[in-house]
Amino acid sequence: MFRKLAALVLFGLIAAPAAHAEEARLTMAPVEGIFSFTPGQLDLAGQSGAGPVLRAGPADAGRLEAFLDDNEANTLLIVRGNRVLREVSQDEDLYDANGIIPLVESGVPMDEMDALQAPDRIDIWAVGTSIDLSSEIEAVAEGENMRGAAAIMLKLSPEGRDMVAALTSANAGRQIATLLERNILASPVVQGTVASDALAVSFASPEDPARERWVMDTLRAMAQGSAGQTAPALEQ
Repeated sequence: MFRKLAALVLFGLIAAPAAHAEEARLTMAPVEGIFSFTPGQLDLAGQSGAGPVLRAGPADAGRLEAFLDDNEANTLLIVRGNRVLREVSQDEDLYDANGIIPLVESGVPMDEMDALQAPDRIDIWAVGTSIDLSSEIEAVAEGENMRGAAAIMLKLSPEGRDMVAALTSANAGRQIATLLERNILASPVVQGTVASDALAVSFASPEDPARERWVMDTLRAMAQGSAGQTAPALEQ
């Protein structure tokens, strides 16, 4: 249950740990809660075998325990900015044997590990059961959302449309996290059932051009998956 007792616009993707490019996944999941560490209280406690680790400061330790007790989510995501550093399932411990929190998993790209030398903010997201839309994308195009902002337009299969409709109907008023692999694209609050096969995905925050191209290329490769295409690798 996430921790040792002695010591944790419109869809989302939950990345598989250390996923290879050809295994890129597009999923949706409701956000059940977000824990934010107090600014200035982050204690980077050095390195473990897996990489950087974090110890919650005095102001956060009790709040984190209460957050873990109050959330019955399927998965915890350790997030910095719009990057998922680590994914923790219900069968795993958030803390290691020394009571500190590993921030990354083996295989995390070095650019993300390097960025932890001066982290501006690290959050823990509790997310519910996800749906996988990776094989339900029929077409991808550049366009605009209802507010006129640049967006990625996806056309889903009938099965994908029904999956999204069921998820949004059951989670009206909640955030729905949108990620591609370890990239959080958006996490808007869904006001009601989304029952269209045409969806617009807007970036939650500005992306550099290289990553935007990678997102487009990866989603297009998913749409062409039946023709044997594989998703491109993101250059670090």
